[in-house]
Amino acid sequence: MRELFIFVDESGDIGGCSAFYLVALVFHDQDKNFSEGVEKYVHSLSDSGLDAIPFHFAPVMRGHDQYEAMTLDARKSYFSHFRIFAERAPYHYHVLFYEKSQFPSVYKLAERIERDLEGFINSKLGFFQSFDHVIIYYDNGQPIVKHAVHQAIRNCLSKHAAIYRNARPSDYHLFQAADYVCGIELAALRYERHADNPTDRRYFGDKRSFTRNYLRRTREKLL
Repeated sequence: MRELFIFVDESGDIGGCSAFYLVALVFHDQDKNFSEGVEKYVHSLSDSGLDAIPFHFAPVMRGHDQYEAMTLDARKSYFSHFRIFAERAPYHYHVLFYEKSQFPSVYKLAERIERDLEGFINSKLGFFQSFDHVIIYYDNGQPIVKHAVHQAIRNCLSKHAAIYRNARPSDYHLFQAADYVCGIELAALRYERHADNPTDRRYFGDKRSFTRNYLRRTREKLL
C-alpha cells in the first residue's frame, strides 16, 4: 500500500500587510525514507552547539520569536543547516503564487486557490492516483487554505483517498520544509521585482548569488 503525505503551508496574510500570498505543498512518498537525513540534520546542529528547535524561515532571518536573543551568526548557522537538510531530503513541492491586489475579496482569492490547485492535481493525476492513500497535513492556520485544499482533493480524487490531519510544524521536519520552500519562492518574487531588502541580501547576496546558490537548488525539487 502506497501513501503520499502532503504538507501545506502559506506565506503572507489575507489582510493588507503583505503584497503576495503563497501556498506551498510538499509531497513525500512514504516509500522514500528520510529519517537518516533528519538524524544527520539534528546531529549537525548539536555539533555546532545549536539546539534542535523547529525551523521557521521568517523568524530566523529577522531574529524574531525563538531566535530573538541569538546573534546573526547563530541564525545564519541555523539557516545553513536546515538548507542542507532541505536540499537533500527526498520530497517534491509545488507553490501557488498570488498578488493580492488582483483580488477584490478574500472569497475571490479562495476560489482562485481552489481552482488552481484542482488544475495542478489534474495535470499530475497519474502521480496522485498511483497512491492508495493521500494524507494531508495542515495546521489549519488560515481557513481559506484549509477549504481550498479540502475541496480540490475531494473534487479531483476520491473523497475516500484523502485523510486530513491537523499538524503542528514543530512535529514534522517536512512541514518545516514547506515553510522553507515558501520562503525561498517569496524571496524569488522580491528579487525578480527588484524589491529585495537588506535582510535578503544579508542572507543570500545579490540576485545572481541567490538564483545560483539557493533558488536553482530548491527548484530541483519541483513536482
